[in-house]
Amino acid sequence: MNLPNRSHAPLILLLIGALCGCTNSEPTPEAGLQELQSAFPETSGNPALALALAAARTNDLGVGVVALQDVKRTEGLSAQQLQSVEQASQALTAELLRRAAAGDARARADLELIERSRSQ
Repeated sequence: MNLPNRSHAPLILLLIGALCGCTNSEPTPEAGLQELQSAFPETSGNPALALALAAARTNDLGVGVVALQDVKRTEGLSAQQLQSVEQASQALTAELLRRAAAGDARARADLELIERSRSQ
């Protein structure tokens, strides 16, 4: 049996690292919402955040993402809050993409809603 020589070691380590990195799954919408609630203990002061949370809880993910876009424009947010908003938005969008790829017409309509809101 031939063993790889030392010149192959960096390539082997790189492949192992890449394979290990592939096992990380995307955050779920539920995890994104929990992170949002942790970063914003009081949602009553931000109507867009309250709308985003309510929409995501009722499975209206497109409205949730659009509302999170409004939250990002809120003045005075901390870096942690901005990061949690972005992560939640990405999680909701990833879920919509997954559903749309599976043939969900509502998910495709929600993605179009998000796209229209970004172009305004």
